[in-house]
Amino acid sequence: MGILKCILIACSCLVWATHAFCVEVKDTIEYRAQVWVDKIDLERYGGEASFKKNLQQMFHNTTRFWNESPNKFNYYFRFVPADELCVYDIQGDKDRYGEFQRKAFGRLDLSKYDFVLFLALGAKNEGLSCGGGGASGQSVVMCYVREAHNIFTDALYPDQGTYSNLGHEYGHVRGATDLYQYMIAAEDNPVSHEKLTPPKCNMGTGYRVWSDYCSALFNYTAKMRPLDKDLSDKVFPRKLVIKVGKMGKPLSNCTVNFYGTRAGGKYNKRDVYPKAYRTYTTSKRGIIEITDLYKLYHPDMTDANIPPKEPQDLFPYSYWFSFLVEIIDEVGQKKYVCLPDVELQREHLETGNDTYTVNVTF
Repeated sequence: MGILKCILIACSCLVWATHAFCVEVKDTIEYRAQVWVDKIDLERYGGEASFKKNLQQMFHNTTRFWNESPNKFNYYFRFVPADELCVYDIQGDKDRYGEFQRKAFGRLDLSKYDFVLFLALGAKNEGLSCGGGGASGQSVVMCYVREAHNIFTDALYPDQGTYSNLGHEYGHVRGATDLYQYMIAAEDNPVSHEKLTPPKCNMGTGYRVWSDYCSALFNYTAKMRPLDKDLSDKVFPRKLVIKVGKMGKPLSNCTVNFYGTRAGGKYNKRDVYPKAYRTYTTSKRGIIEITDLYKLYHPDMTDANIPPKEPQDLFPYSYWFSFLVEIIDEVGQKKYVCLPDVELQREHLETGNDTYTVNVTF
């Protein structure tokens, strides 16, 4: 009996170990950066050999940050600097960083590199950003810091520092948007007067955690080098269906108002714009159907009911990040549903469904 028990325990351990092994092993997807650095900045950081060594460690920490943040990745994502640095020379003139930054958006050898990291390590002002539209379709991550700020020593893992801030920017490289743009305070929502809160995520709403949206997107774009030009359309389902009912029966003639949420800018906060962008009426079956969802969230400047751009820009990015949908039945009762574009995208990328359905019950 004792021997049998030992055999059973051993078999159980083998099954568990095999299962754990299968869960942990993932294909590695590697993204290679062409790194630009100024000649004088390079010398101040100890020269090329020292800089390359520290650069490797920083990229290693960014890779850890990406993969050790809770996620639903299908792959292990690795970020590496290319062996050869692209050394430019501003000749001590800090105003010339921008000149070489523009050159970093030029042609890129995609057989060697996947994106560009442009470092300005003695800049007048600090800031990290990511721009698309490189001549070869590449993204360019821009890292501006002052001389006193050492990008290699400003944080020990897992504390937040340049390596993790770059991890956020690399999220943009792989197609993600800033989720903090979806945070709306209750006082900035004149329609339903409720706070709108996106999930915690390294894209601006949390630290060391990936939202399900980012996991689904990064899995989808994993092997795109560079990202597909029509990615922003392909991530949407083809149709949005809103079904309205009461006690199991469809409600026809309900008014359905779409109020857009906009990014914060110089002249406005992140808010729900108080003028309905579109208005629909439910059919006899109690539904509305909307196609071309890319166009819904990316309005033309000639569309009615969008915030004006002149004389002041009240529509930063010219984009609706979410819609607060107001459903009003025939007696005036109201229901509200929030439809961030990233939620539609997440569901589509996770399931492959081309129709996003919302059920509203009075």
